[in-house]
Amino acid sequence: MSKNLPAVLGSAASVLCLLLLTGAIVNSGGAPSGRTGAPGALTCADSGCHGGNALNADGGSATITAPASYTPGTPVDLTLRVERAGAARFGFSITVQDQNNVMVGSWDLVAGQGTAFSEFGSDLTHVTHAPAVSVADEHTWQLRWIPPSEDAGPVTFYAAGNAANGAQGSNGDFIYTTTVNMPVAAGVGTESWQVIPFTVDAVYPVPTTDELRLDVVADAAGPVSIHLYDATGRTRIIESHQATMGVNSLRIDTSELASGTYLWRVVMKGHSRTGVLPVSR
Repeated sequence: MSKNLPAVLGSAASVLCLLLLTGAIVNSGGAPSGRTGAPGALTCADSGCHGGNALNADGGSATITAPASYTPGTPVDLTLRVERAGAARFGFSITVQDQNNVMVGSWDLVAGQGTAFSEFGSDLTHVTHAPAVSVADEHTWQLRWIPPSEDAGPVTFYAAGNAANGAQGSNGDFIYTTTVNMPVAAGVGTESWQVIPFTVDAVYPVPTTDELRLDVVADAAGPVSIHLYDATGRTRIIESHQATMGVNSLRIDTSELASGTYLWRVVMKGHSRTGVLPVSR
C-alpha cells in the first residue's frame, strides 16, 4: 500500500487541480444568486468567493443609472457601471425587490450585453455577467427590467459589482455594492391604474414536456400573444391567438425545447403577465 501512496496522492492532486480550474471557469461565467447585498443576501466579499479587500473600498464604485420612476408593465432600461483603475476583469449581479423584500417583476436580457440569469439560467430573479468581461478600468452593462402589470409600490434595485485583478483566483478582487430606489410614476396607483384586461388562471402541466396549456380569461375579445424565453433571454416561441371573452384554453408545442427553466409571458392590449416554466425531458 505504501508503494502506491505517491501515485494515489499524485492522482488526487490532479483531480483537485481539475476541480479548482473547473470552479474558476464556472465562477467567471456568472455570480450565484444571493450575492447582491440585498436584505437577507450576501456579497461575494462576505461569502469568500472573492476576497482580500474591504467591501466598497476606496478607489472604485458600482453605479446604477435608471429612470426616476416606473410605469406598471412598461419596460425600464437601466445601466450598471463598475469601475476601478487598474482592474482587469469585471462582473456583477443585480436583482429588484418591493417594500416587503420580495423579488418583483421580471427581466429581459438585452442582446449583445453578455448577461444571463443566475444559477446557470435557473434563477430568473437575478441577472449576472456571462462571462466576466476582460477590459481595463471599467465596464458598463445595459439591462432591462419589466415591472409587474399592477402597481407594486416603490421598488429597490440591488447590485454588486466585481472589479477583479484578472488573476483567475479568489483573492485580491474588489466588490462594490449600490442601490437605487424607484417609485411608481406619479398618478399611477391601485385606483387610477387601468384594470388588467385578462388573467391567466392555469398553466399546466408543470413541469411540462411536449405541450404547454394556458387558460387565459379575457374581459373582452382581442388578440393575445404568448412568448417563451430561455435562460439567456432569447425568445424561443411566439404564438398569436384571437381570444374571445371568457376562458381561452391555449396550447403551445414545447416538444423542441430542451430541459431547463423558461419564462412565459402573455400579452394582451398592452398588458402582460409572466411566470416561470420548468421543462423536463
